[in-house]
Amino acid sequence: MKSWLAAFLGGIVVLTLATQACRGPSAPLGSQDSPEAQATSVRRTAVAEVQRIIANRPASTATPGATPLPRPSCRDAIWWHEARSHLGEVQTVQGIIVAARAAADGGALLEMGQPYPDPTGIAVLLQTTGATSMTGKTVCVAGRIGMIEGRPTLQPRDASSVVVVN
Repeated sequence: MKSWLAAFLGGIVVLTLATQACRGPSAPLGSQDSPEAQATSVRRTAVAEVQRIIANRPASTATPGATPLPRPSCRDAIWWHEARSHLGEVQTVQGIIVAARAAADGGALLEMGQPYPDPTGIAVLLQTTGATSMTGKTVCVAGRIGMIEGRPTLQPRDASSVVVVN
């Protein structure tokens, strides 16, 4: 008899839960507070955001104005990073010497802007000795801009073509 009563009470519990599940939402369907309305709103917002991203319409943000680059302090000079676009020309190039060492031919090799092996820097080939103390100084070097091993190279005519700015 106990198993019959347990089965009967279990059936009532299942029926009660099924009735509550089928009853629907507690708030009216047209209400903004119903769970279905809130879920639909969240889905619509998410879909709209994905569509905005796919359409490449970035959210509007203020774009800061470009910061003007000051001109080099040497007369008619260009910055070291502009030298690559002036290959074959005689130019005055201004930049910071980031490394200096003695060259194999008895001269000096100065690296302007970026140290070797970075291809964006400039190699300055001097025929004079004693220029290795220029590391950290801003200089202007006049000479022909060439390309050696994929790197811009500046070969000044003489030591007077190198002016220390600071």
